[in-house]
Amino acid sequence: MRTVLAVMPAFMRVSLATMFQYRAEIVLWAVWGVVYPAVALAMWGAAVAGTGGTDIKGFAPSDFAAYFLLTMVIGHLGTAWDVYEMGYMVRSGRMSTRLLRPLLPIWSSVADNVAYKLLTLTILIPVWMIVVWVTRPTFNIGWAQLVYGLPAVLLASVLSYLWGYILALVAFWTTKTEGVGEVWFGMSLFFGGRLAPLTIMPPILQWIAAFLPAKWIVWFPAAALMGRLSIPEMTWGLLMQAFWLVGGLVVFRFTWRAAVKRYTAVGI
Repeated sequence: MRTVLAVMPAFMRVSLATMFQYRAEIVLWAVWGVVYPAVALAMWGAAVAGTGGTDIKGFAPSDFAAYFLLTMVIGHLGTAWDVYEMGYMVRSGRMSTRLLRPLLPIWSSVADNVAYKLLTLTILIPVWMIVVWVTRPTFNIGWAQLVYGLPAVLLASVLSYLWGYILALVAFWTTKTEGVGEVWFGMSLFFGGRLAPLTIMPPILQWIAAFLPAKWIVWFPAAALMGRLSIPEMTWGLLMQAFWLVGGLVVFRFTWRAAVKRYTAVGI
């Protein structure tokens, strides 16, 4: 770990320089992270109006605004693209040079990920402020929600990256991983709470979501920061995040060893 800490500043400088070379593309990626939650917010706002009532299962328009604003932020912090790019890295042999380094390739990927998020925050923070001004979200939080919610967001970001990278390792067995990435994104839509708050979804989906990491990556930190969860529920959520984190580290360790043994690309 001491070596990682010593090398990460150099990785970050390279990653930031690379990100600056693709400024226009990065802006598009960042904006896309706002578009989907905004569409979902508009959809559920229209649904409330269409029912002729003031809310849907306890979610008024201002509650939906708060929820989907939080999913914008959490979604950005949890952004990871390795599952889409790992196949190319393996097919082209570009992974070969990374394997020759004294550190695992995941650390250079972490640097890229952090650099992207830091750079795009300069674009997204003003956008999020505009969303707040337009939608007037309602939050019901105190110190307890902040104490539990902020670590939950951090752990959600780590979980999203870690499990996305684990799925990306499928590329060492089959170099086409785009489909795996779409399945992972679909899980976050239906079982993570990106499509709608889990508490208003059908019971069968809520039951399945309880056994998947997606729930603890999106819905849990958003619900905690909205003030929708009790302290016992937030404690349980943090424990579940810790469970998926430890499990992910174990799975990564064994999967990485098996993946490297399978690597046969010759490079370009």
